[in-house]
Amino acid sequence: MLGNDEQYNSIIRNYVIAFGSIFNDITIVRRNSDDTIQKSIKVPLAYGPSEKFLALIYGNDKTIELPRIAFEITTLQYDSERKLSKLGGHTHDITSISKKFVYNPVPYDIEFDLFIMVKNADDGTQILEQILPYFTPSFSIPIKELSSDSLLRNTPLVLNMVSLEDDYDGDFYTKRSITWTISFTMKGFLYGNDKDIPIIREITSNVSDTNNSASSTSVTTPDPITSTPVDDYGFSTDITNT
Repeated sequence: MLGNDEQYNSIIRNYVIAFGSIFNDITIVRRNSDDTIQKSIKVPLAYGPSEKFLALIYGNDKTIELPRIAFEITTLQYDSERKLSKLGGHTHDITSISKKFVYNPVPYDIEFDLFIMVKNADDGTQILEQILPYFTPSFSIPIKELSSDSLLRNTPLVLNMVSLEDDYDGDFYTKRSITWTISFTMKGFLYGNDKDIPIIREITSNVSDTNNSASSTSVTTPDPITSTPVDDYGFSTDITNT
């Protein structure tokens, strides 16, 4: 219906990867009573809702242990305050015969929820203190937005809210879980399809007097002829009088 050819820029996928890469190197330590390190644990990270992992834990799945971090996209919302001109755009993949052009992207706020699932309070606060100090309340991430180009944009990731849920109800045989939820907004952009635009390599001008008794034809080409729009080049003009 929109009349577009199939094209996938992987923009949302790149945003998900960039978001997850921020939190994939978090480590906590367990200490003995004399403050020596008993155990160091790298916290695993996965995409998905917290309910999925907690259901596996409560179901006595031995492959899922706490602590664990999960995240997911919750909403995408158009942001009119960051709207760009409809006429502007970005040029890339320039050759001697053509170039690709894509119009300015459309601004969208992408909402993420990050779930920190632990079984004791100290594990949770260790993880929080490795995240929260870097957001004031935003943190910029360089993200490659177009898979067909090297365009990088410093994308703000804004921390909105931190909430706590402690499932301490139940009998002594029920597993306890503490879940910290941190909500973020990524100030992203979505691009449409790019278009192939041919490079103008020759201009022909015909000039004649008012009586059409004399005329001339001029042909202008770049010099050298193989130059691209980003090269340092001049022009060569051939004039033929008739």
